[in-house]
Amino acid sequence: MTEASVPSPYRLARVRLSILCVDDSLEMLEICRTLLETSGYQVYTAKSAAEALSVLRSHAIDAVVVDYQMPDMNGEDLGREIKFAAPGMPVVMFSGAISGNESFSCIDACLSKGKGPIALRKLLDSLLRSK
Repeated sequence: MTEASVPSPYRLARVRLSILCVDDSLEMLEICRTLLETSGYQVYTAKSAAEALSVLRSHAIDAVVVDYQMPDMNGEDLGREIKFAAPGMPVVMFSGAISGNESFSCIDACLSKGKGPIALRKLLDSLLRSK
């Protein structure tokens, strides 16, 4: 049986890298989902830190994108929780509340939302290629 004859859901089952985007803005989640899915990523979304931690327990995720300002837990604290549960997990802070020059011990990279979602995709591509 050749790869071409295997039904595509099975052939691509774990070929695509998975990104979890966490933001309390449904509009921003949809923008990120659309851009990252058209770039070949499997995208999961969460509207809160609690929802994000649940997704991380139930799916194989390759990287997480977090907003800084969220109602239940900020992105820095969520990054700390993620690193505790999965120390090697790349965590990117993508937020309008930062300039992008900040440094957080539990965050691998920071990017201002002002740079746009294409800059986010390029950053994720770079981080995941080096993984």
